[in-house]
Amino acid sequence: MAQGWKEETVDNMGAALDLFKGGSGPPLLVLHGAGGNPGWLGYHHALSRHFTVYAPSHPGFNGSEALPWIDSIPAVAHYYLGLLEDLGLNHVALLGFSMGAWIAAEMVAMCSHNVKRMVLVSAVGIKPHKGEIAELFNVPRSEVEKLRFYDEAQVPGYAELYGRESTPEEKTLERHNREMAARLCWKPYMYNPNLPEYLRKVNLPTLLVWGRQDAIVPLECGEQLEEILPNSSLHVIDQCGHSPQVEKPHEFLDAVMPFLVSS
Repeated sequence: MAQGWKEETVDNMGAALDLFKGGSGPPLLVLHGAGGNPGWLGYHHALSRHFTVYAPSHPGFNGSEALPWIDSIPAVAHYYLGLLEDLGLNHVALLGFSMGAWIAAEMVAMCSHNVKRMVLVSAVGIKPHKGEIAELFNVPRSEVEKLRFYDEAQVPGYAELYGRESTPEEKTLERHNREMAARLCWKPYMYNPNLPEYLRKVNLPTLLVWGRQDAIVPLECGEQLEEILPNSSLHVIDQCGHSPQVEKPHEFLDAVMPFLVSS
């Protein structure tokens, strides 16, 4: 584990929010995917050398309390826009993974004046024209992990992080996170049919990052987003699956860091 960070609980909108925070510099909000908050990992530490990293667990995930009105991804986006205001964060950079990237996209579609730039990694949120987004909620965790990586042998620390048997507590948390993700993303499955139209006038500098062999969200979704977002570029990492930040962390940071630190 990297040092220089802390996990804390903050009260927001009358509910407890679990938040990892570390580093110094301008604010960077990191939004996790449907599997839940992975905790403070190597890429968080690398980013915290240049930014104050805020990595919350979404309402209803991990240690964060659910709120009854948060029943969709747009609702989560509204929540986070309010959180940025409550925390007094200005000129924020957004970094979202998969479902978290969908949340980030909805946020800037609603209001982008307080966001400096955005990175969307393996984003769900739009419907692919030809392929489909893989089923994640009705299959075992082991099957999801197989889909997540192109080659598990190249994942640093795979055995410790993903290859061992989960504890009973971890299995309970996994079910809890999966149920919450299904509540947010089930119908329509993993996309908002209106989001492409919302994003066409978002001129925010945006970097799209995809693994070429992503078996969960096809690369064509990244290509579609590059066409939709007028100030975006797509960076593809070869021999990589759905989670480049953990499968190929060096290549991931080599793409993301220069973009985020540029003025």
